[in-house]
Amino acid sequence: MRSTRPSLSILLLVCLGWVLAGSASAEQPREPFFPGAGSRTYDASSYDVRLAYRGDGSIRASTAIKALTTRRVTEFSLDFFGPRVNAVKVNGRAARFSRSHGKLRVRPARAVPKGAVLAATISYAGTPPEITDPDGSREGWHQTYDGALAVGEPQGTAAWIPCNNVPTDKAEFKFTVSVPVGLKAVANGRLRKVERRGGRTTYRWTEPAPMSTYLAVLDIGRGRLVRGAAGGEPSWTLVDPLLARRSQRVLAHLPEVVGFEARLFGGYPFDSAGSIVDFAPGLGYALESQSRPIYAFTPDLTTLVHETAHQWFGDAVGLESWPQIWLNEGFATWTEWYYAERHGGRSAHAVLERLLRVPASETGFWNPPSGRPASARQLFGPSIYVRGAMTLQALREKIGTKAMLRLLRRWAAEHRYGNATTEEFVALAEEVSGRDLGAFFRRWLYRRGKP
Repeated sequence: MRSTRPSLSILLLVCLGWVLAGSASAEQPREPFFPGAGSRTYDASSYDVRLAYRGDGSIRASTAIKALTTRRVTEFSLDFFGPRVNAVKVNGRAARFSRSHGKLRVRPARAVPKGAVLAATISYAGTPPEITDPDGSREGWHQTYDGALAVGEPQGTAAWIPCNNVPTDKAEFKFTVSVPVGLKAVANGRLRKVERRGGRTTYRWTEPAPMSTYLAVLDIGRGRLVRGAAGGEPSWTLVDPLLARRSQRVLAHLPEVVGFEARLFGGYPFDSAGSIVDFAPGLGYALESQSRPIYAFTPDLTTLVHETAHQWFGDAVGLESWPQIWLNEGFATWTEWYYAERHGGRSAHAVLERLLRVPASETGFWNPPSGRPASARQLFGPSIYVRGAMTLQALREKIGTKAMLRLLRRWAAEHRYGNATTEEFVALAEEVSGRDLGAFFRRWLYRRGKP
């Protein structure tokens, strides 16, 4: 999830900086905070996105989706806020379709039986929209001075890819992106091929590991695409020329950060790594896009540590539903604290002690409880990050550092490439520690005010 958003309080920024400075009908909703999102009629297995970018910001694209039906399908829907749809085919036949309220509804020429393959291809063209979230932040298709940056959490991927836009429906992704010569196109996964023809360059990227749709990314712009290595895998990094000089020193830490976190949480979970740094002042946040986080500013080391930690917590281990996002943000924030502790900064214990001294009346990080945000407007508020991380540090002090690290490593291993819940984390914590932790987690995750 995002490590920094416009809605975060100044206190959160100060606290994080201080750490390193001192060191069920067919279309029934599945998401409580985004009730219009998702479909239960199918489980997607792959997306093949083919997109041609024009200099005016518009695109011509097609997305081929393969899925298995969970029931007999005479109609299904995809989440899509994007431009004009020109045609839809299902299993090779033209299909009827309609659009309303961010949904593309498709009626195949023939019903698709339960348990059968549903292969749909959607062709569309125009300029994808930017989307404003309930908390006022922006995502989706963001036009930059030299191209575009497409970011997805939590709703934005549906601005440029028709998809089943819920965290639980993970799938493989392929991206084939054509841009005018002089521009680069970077997406998730490994770069498989670059072709130059007729004044255009085509980039082919593949992400074979299961990926939630909100983690898809596409950056189009100028800059140098640099190949390196991190976590024993190849890495690709694209940095906006305007930010290259200031970003280089921080990005050079990526192999070390990946190595540090791999020793803590288990081997790096994907077959590629890297970064995207783009000058996008209208966004102003970082996002843990799978295998290749994006930074809409010059990142600092704290942010790099945070987004890299998400490759384990948030990406490889995904959410069952958005209200449990502390499993992403609290974990990544705690990793910042532990990294600082092990690299000459203040200890995570000292961070916790200092935060515990802050009166509840003077800060926004106590409420809402990190395990119980009340609405989508609170998904990325300070308490999700700070109180979530405090919960983990308090747990560490209760069960001991060795048990804590063993717990995090098992959590990352046992749920890799899947989705998990807070209840499952509590159960594993009790198993690893041999203690009844129900009262502890109720106090830290669900009660308002100071635990």
